[in-house]
Amino acid sequence: MHRTHFSLALIVGVLMMCAASIAAQQDAQRQSVTVKQVMETMTIPASDAIFSAAAETERDTKMWQEARKGAVVLAESGDLLMTGGRAKDSTTWLDMSRALVAQAQAALKAIDAKDDDALMQVGNDLYDTCKACHDRYMEK
Repeated sequence: MHRTHFSLALIVGVLMMCAASIAAQQDAQRQSVTVKQVMETMTIPASDAIFSAAAETERDTKMWQEARKGAVVLAESGDLLMTGGRAKDSTTWLDMSRALVAQAQAALKAIDAKDDDALMQVGNDLYDTCKACHDRYMEK
């Protein structure tokens, strides 16, 4: 009886290791989108929408809507930059990615309140975060 439990435990352990290995391989295959692709397709266009809205003195409904879409996408891009093996390191990169997400959330709050001053401040903070990250990580 003891051998049966040991054999069963051994088989379960081997199956769990195999499942973990397969999951890791699938995750590596799923991470086919690079940092550059996230930046080009999501982060830059989304931040540009926020920068444009922040720079305007007269914002119409369409501009507020575009800025809101940009803020939502920007938050998601910040999350993506922290996952799937995209992080360049486990400290500063993650801190800057979290700041990107926080600034996108602040932008959403400012946009939903149609708070011009808060949106301008978010635009400035976002610019500073982007510049600091590019200065540190962007290939010259």
